[in-house]
Amino acid sequence: MKTKLADFIRNNGIVWKMPLAAALSWEAAKWGGSNHPYLAPLTAILCIQITVSKSIQFAWQRVIGTIAGVLVTSYIAPYIGLNGWSIGLLMLLGSIIVWRMNLDHAVTIQVAISILLVLYFQSKMPSYPYDRIRDTVIGAVVAVLIHILLFPPDSINTAKQKMIRFADHLTVLFFKTAEWVENGCYTSKAPTIEKELQTLFQELHQATTDLDKANQSLRYNLLAQKKRAAIDELTRQMDQLRSSFANLSDMIRIFIKWSKSGNFSKEDGRIWGDHLNTLGLLVKNWKTMLDDPKQTMFEPTSASLAIKAPAHMANEQYPLALYMNAEQVVQDFQKNIFFNKNS
Repeated sequence: MKTKLADFIRNNGIVWKMPLAAALSWEAAKWGGSNHPYLAPLTAILCIQITVSKSIQFAWQRVIGTIAGVLVTSYIAPYIGLNGWSIGLLMLLGSIIVWRMNLDHAVTIQVAISILLVLYFQSKMPSYPYDRIRDTVIGAVVAVLIHILLFPPDSINTAKQKMIRFADHLTVLFFKTAEWVENGCYTSKAPTIEKELQTLFQELHQATTDLDKANQSLRYNLLAQKKRAAIDELTRQMDQLRSSFANLSDMIRIFIKWSKSGNFSKEDGRIWGDHLNTLGLLVKNWKTMLDDPKQTMFEPTSASLAIKAPAHMANEQYPLALYMNAEQVVQDFQKNIFFNKNS
């Protein structure tokens, strides 16, 4: 029972941190003499984000936006009164100030909210502008401290699982491509391969996004030295997966062109089918490092190391590769021109 409770607390911080931050910030605001203590928990609730870095970013934006909105409104409101035009005028002024300072759009929103509320409440409750600044700061500080000090979010395992799944699917696509090539590399089957390639690209993007979130979650965790080393290793491994995917994408593009040329023979299919199966096994064996953290070394098989250009093609492989890529750039722009003419 204790273990389940500990796991819940550790893995579901977003559930209990928000009410805890709200309660503590309310009490802190009351202790500070606020007549509007609800402003502190309101800020605390908004500042509890998925990652610590996002919480800090939102807290900073809310504090800066609130201070700017309150100051602009407090100095000008007594001279223009309260009506729709005065609200619009002050919001325009606040937006221009934020724009001139090159601040984020989120700050503009906070400025606008503060202008609206302060303009309305200031005449009825003179202490509201000062309470709003102080309580906003209290709520932001309490939320950020709780998020940083009490079980900061750790999404490393989630990112790792996404990478493992992507490596599995990349292996499968290598094998499917090998089967397609062995069977003659028919262009009628190419759309199926290309569709799976596109699906795998989306998966790669999601895995990369999750890895970035995991990296951000550790940025402000002072006690996560070992985890930083782990995330650095995962980042290096993600680069390997990304490079492997890019190379497979290029190979599929080349096979499609080769097949359309009419010069793709059965012997070519046999040779490259074997090569692609070998590369698929290479990725599959490499993935064991992700499955088992204790395994830190990986040795490619002799079959994979033997995949090299034949001696008689050694001097041609580089210019041919360059010509293929240069040709692809031209074709990409040709497609763009065709699309513009017909749109």
